[in-house]
Amino acid sequence: MRAARFVTLCFVYSGSVFVAQYATVYGVSFETAGLAQLGVGLSLLAVGLFRLRRPEQEDETPAEYGPFAYAMATLSVFVTLVLLGQILLL
Repeated sequence: MRAARFVTLCFVYSGSVFVAQYATVYGVSFETAGLAQLGVGLSLLAVGLFRLRRPEQEDETPAEYGPFAYAMATLSVFVTLVLLGQILLL
């Protein structure tokens, strides 16, 4: 898999997990922390979907696996672990 596609899928996945985490933990409430998390999730999801639809317009597309790709993979694993931990504590 190309590094650019991998990073794009990490954006979509992380955004989806943040939105699911908001829905699981906060439900339909308007707390500041929940709204911030929802905003981050929707932003990551929008960036990922934009990169999926127009990959040639992205200036900073990684050509090979480097620190950015590994950081996105680490973020994806981290938010998954946090979501699973919160589900287990509910």
